[in-house]
Amino acid sequence: MRGLLISRSFDPARWDDLRPGPAVQSGRWLSVMLSRLPGEPLVAYSDGPAGAVGFVGAVISDPEAYEAYNPWMILRRPEPVFEEVHASGPVAPGLGDAPGDLLPSAVLAAPGYIGDPAGPGGGDPETVRRGLAGVCRWARDAGLATVSVLYTTPAGSAVVEPAVAALGGVSFDLTSRGVLRVTWPDWAGRLAALPRRRGEIQRQLRRLGEAGGTVSVLDPRPVFDEVIEARCALLRWYDQPVDEGGERRRLRSLLDAFGPGALLFATCREDRLVACALFVAHGRTLQNVYAGTTAEGRDTAYAHLAATYYEPARFASEERFDVIDYSVGHTETKRLQGCEFVPMRGHLISLH
Repeated sequence: MRGLLISRSFDPARWDDLRPGPAVQSGRWLSVMLSRLPGEPLVAYSDGPAGAVGFVGAVISDPEAYEAYNPWMILRRPEPVFEEVHASGPVAPGLGDAPGDLLPSAVLAAPGYIGDPAGPGGGDPETVRRGLAGVCRWARDAGLATVSVLYTTPAGSAVVEPAVAALGGVSFDLTSRGVLRVTWPDWAGRLAALPRRRGEIQRQLRRLGEAGGTVSVLDPRPVFDEVIEARCALLRWYDQPVDEGGERRRLRSLLDAFGPGALLFATCREDRLVACALFVAHGRTLQNVYAGTTAEGRDTAYAHLAATYYEPARFASEERFDVIDYSVGHTETKRLQGCEFVPMRGHLISLH
């Protein structure tokens, strides 16, 4: 490969030639989940002094597009998407506040909230700068207002930030990612590692049992419709857009792509699924994909906590996994579960 290649479709085999690390940057994940981004897919490949580098994301045009991948909402909405963004004052205050000042934007981030560049050149600032410069040229010619790189980890930020600065862009604190280190051999060991919370967790699980709730690991295929129902119910509860057809297609494709590595942790009452958490096992990472909770699940004490945190911890062990990755958001709940928090940065280049 020479120079820059921009593609509006995703080729998992070509992408995996870059040998991306995290589950949410793998070809099989992106082939299914790229449609979760609220815009037209965008894949960029570039070469440089340290080898090939790749970026994946979408062109976001709609000011009402989902907030977590919408740079206008992240940076300018009066009600903050992430508090950290506004802690030091407005980002790029001279850019303007109207949607057209930031959108359309080429948003470089994988669904699952990772924006680190992939490939052997992804750790080299000059290679990344060249790649981003090429994306900026393409985006300017396409009439876009900005290029955004969202959700870089500390390692990714160390490379992306100087590259963005060299292109006249700015970087900012965005949010944090909750990661639970798996240091226990079994459930008893997990509880022993939480001496201040062990009694509380046991009390919560007793309460759940008294309410008729049971928690287990299920094959998601026989309860496919119930998972979709719970997922859509939770999205509606949070006033997020619901595309049941899209949720069905993604879940079906995710199960096909990950096979037995797609794991469903579920709370049931009288054989009814009331809360669930879908994970995928990728290498030594157990990656949280999404949660679902029905109205009955919201009324069932600790149904969500058991499915999302307690049963995955019971399932995981240090022999099989290094981390359970809970992605971004819900910081206080994750803190109580013992998660560490990885700071995530955002980056913006104006094309005006």
